[in-house]
Amino acid sequence: MSIPSPILATHPSQHPTRGGLTGGVLRLYGKDINRLLRVLDPTLITALFLLAESGSAIPLPIRALAVFLFTALILPTGKLYRSYRQTSLWTLVRRVSTSWALVLTALLLLGFLLKISATFSRLEMSLWALAGWILLLLNHVGSRKLLRWHRLRGGNTRTIAFWGTPSQAIEFHRKLLQLPWIGLRLVAWFEAPHSEPLRLPPTMPPSSGGLREMRLWLNSHDVDQIYFSYLSSAELPLEQVLRFFGDTCKPVYYLPSWANSSMQFEVDQLGDAFTINLWGQEGSYIDHRIKRLIDLVGASLALVLLALPLLVIALLVATISAGPVFFAQTRYGLDGRPFNMLKFRTMTVTEDGSTPGLQQARRDDPRVTPLGRILRRWSLDELPQLFNVLNGSMSLVGPRPHAVDHNEHYRHLIPGYMQRHSFKPGMTGLAQVEGWRGETAELDAMARRVEADLRYQREWSLGMDVRILLRTLFKLRSRNAY
Repeated sequence: MSIPSPILATHPSQHPTRGGLTGGVLRLYGKDINRLLRVLDPTLITALFLLAESGSAIPLPIRALAVFLFTALILPTGKLYRSYRQTSLWTLVRRVSTSWALVLTALLLLGFLLKISATFSRLEMSLWALAGWILLLLNHVGSRKLLRWHRLRGGNTRTIAFWGTPSQAIEFHRKLLQLPWIGLRLVAWFEAPHSEPLRLPPTMPPSSGGLREMRLWLNSHDVDQIYFSYLSSAELPLEQVLRFFGDTCKPVYYLPSWANSSMQFEVDQLGDAFTINLWGQEGSYIDHRIKRLIDLVGASLALVLLALPLLVIALLVATISAGPVFFAQTRYGLDGRPFNMLKFRTMTVTEDGSTPGLQQARRDDPRVTPLGRILRRWSLDELPQLFNVLNGSMSLVGPRPHAVDHNEHYRHLIPGYMQRHSFKPGMTGLAQVEGWRGETAELDAMARRVEADLRYQREWSLGMDVRILLRTLFKLRSRNAY
């Protein structure tokens, strides 16, 4: 198949300011709006501070400068100033709340170190902290909620042309219909060569032809973005496909049909060659050291505070049923290296994690002792893993380690499964606080758990660990823990 000639012109109606203020300014200058918010947020927060506090021994300019600088430097670390067109607003609420909490913590620490915290009114500062949080929510969540409402009514939309197979086009159109608030609308799609005809949904436009027709269509129609999902074939190599789309005058996005939600697609460079990081991340060395320090301090404090309950549970396990008090099972840890994970014994059997055909605990499992059923329901059997945290084989927060036999089973069924082990396993994790714990009788249940684990690794931060630990306190009891 010969590639169509390059697109030499665009439609004359393509004007950068079309669509009015909301259709043009928000469409083209989203990055500038985020830059404006970077200045607006600390300015308004500082203004609220000056209005709220009645006075202090510290000169007014210094107080205002400290608040402005801490807000301006810390808020961006919470990933607030980026595009949220395709991100849930709940994610934004969490990031606003966490970032603001970090600002307040930093200011409190500064006041404590300088011994000036007593000079501020607790009531005034509490009101300012609450007002600042509400202001940030209005600035970020409220404005985006308003924008989504505007998009649902047809405003600030971006038109899209798509090229791929009919099945890929149908799936792409379905995703757009599921997310109407992102403001993306498919106006035309074109078929890859040798595509099999399929019945299209009634809401979807019919095929407008192939690449040749796409060239003619783009020369006479306006569109904001171009997506393509078809990779290549012997008849139409990828090089020719890229040359064709590189000759257009619009943003072009490749939508790989082989991708899955566990991948992260971070682009890097190796000399003059581009690389795409699909799984795993290096992260900050300092952040990982701080995480280890938190593990050591947290596990030590927990062992001191829980010493008596641990002793009572150990005595009950030893006296109520025959067998050892502790149960050490082989699990995969960081980088897939095996380690022995400690638990209070809750079953009449003590099978090793590498035992072939190892069965997960299930509802009304006869292997579980009466005491073990209580311990498992309230996650008390996991407490000895605090010793695993101290010796460095586990962390307080991370992907939960699975038995070796289960790992060997699921690694062949779920793409990216073993990438869970690029992080140190944890006593609790994102999957657990989101409800994906206990028995995974269906493959979909394990796939969702793995998706949460990999999402944790992609989005990991120290603040995220703190949130997971706090949520764990309200998730100790689980109906899925047998």
